[in-house]
Amino acid sequence: MHLNLTKNTQQTTYLLLILTTVIWGIQPLCIKLLVTQWTPITITAMRYYLIGTALIWIAVIRGENFIPPTKCWIPLALMGVTGIGLNNVMQFTGLQYSTVTNCTLIAASSPAITALFASIWIREKLNLIAWLGIIVSFIGALIVVSHGSIDMIIHFDFNKGDILFFSAQIAWTVYSIIALKVMKEISAALTTGWAGLSGAIITTIYGSISGDFNPHLLNFSMMSAFAYTVVFGGIMAMLFWNIGVKNAGPSVTSIFQNITPVVGMIGGTLIFNEIIGFKELLGALAIFIGVYLTTHNRSLMFSVLRFIIHHRHS
Repeated sequence: MHLNLTKNTQQTTYLLLILTTVIWGIQPLCIKLLVTQWTPITITAMRYYLIGTALIWIAVIRGENFIPPTKCWIPLALMGVTGIGLNNVMQFTGLQYSTVTNCTLIAASSPAITALFASIWIREKLNLIAWLGIIVSFIGALIVVSHGSIDMIIHFDFNKGDILFFSAQIAWTVYSIIALKVMKEISAALTTGWAGLSGAIITTIYGSISGDFNPHLLNFSMMSAFAYTVVFGGIMAMLFWNIGVKNAGPSVTSIFQNITPVVGMIGGTLIFNEIIGFKELLGALAIFIGVYLTTHNRSLMFSVLRFIIHHRHS
């Protein structure tokens, strides 16, 4: 869907979408630095205390009730466990073992993974092209995590971080499917805010019991990296992205998501000296093609992309 926009509005919208995807591409670089100082549990909890509070405040300013309906409480808590706790902690832990490149590329396969689970759990119908897209996307992700090694695939000898990245996407899919139902009752901002805040609380409780929640004062560079993930990667990017969805529609907006892993790959190469070979590029291309085939089916577009676009990087 491409909405009719004035030239100035179109240029502004596309600029905001490009800026957002660049912000999200840089974010894993900040996280990879932060995990050398704070545990993944600490980063997740501290980040979402701030993001969740900010988004709830924004929703209240827009006229929504501060407290969501009672029937939303349990789903929001489950979203906190899956999309905030499990998704973020597994992804951040994975960055201790694997590369920013693999993190962003595997995350790029999220729409295809979500479409697959949606077909199972909410009986979303997939046509032949959509199934082909899912298969191509998974093949691409497999090429990325195995570096094109058949032996690694046969012996399931994958990098621990890559397995965590992929598991994080499954957790995100569960979160997204729950979010689809919750957003019928409250806005995306309030949904994301309360899911984030509940996830931060649950993660803190778990971290306090396990001994993994131990925030301490960061130096200026690390605090700057943390502030980036909250202000730019969390609050501003989500608002910019939602403007893009409103002005350009989900179909056009989703195309810009392909910029994020490209920025991540370039950043990983420049900052962490990560090596990108032909097989990684081939896998990336397969992921992009697969996601395009999966999401550019009108029957899937709104049910799958709606909650991915509203929530993906907040």
